[in-house]
Amino acid sequence: MKPNIDMNEAQKLAAARSADLDNLVGSRDGQRVKSIMERDSDKLKQAVAQGDLSTLKDTFDNLMRTEEGARLIGKIQNMIGK
Repeated sequence: MKPNIDMNEAQKLAAARSADLDNLVGSRDGQRVKSIMERDSDKLKQAVAQGDLSTLKDTFDNLMRTEEGARLIGKIQNMIGK
C-alpha cells in the first residue's frame, strides 16, 4: 500500500508547519495520543522494522477510535488542507 502523499511533500509540509505540529504534539490530545502510542512502542517499532503494514494500520485504526486520536487527526487533516 502506497501513502496518499509524496514523502518529499510530507517533509516540506512538516517543515513549513513545524510550529503548528509542535503545538499539536504539546496539546492535551497530543500528549494523550503519545501516551497511548508509547504503551505499544515495542510492537510499533517491530512492525515498522518488518514492514508490517497490517499491524500499523490496526494500531492507527484503534487510535482513531479514541476521542483524542480522532480530534488530533482531524486537526492534522485541517492543517494539511490549508
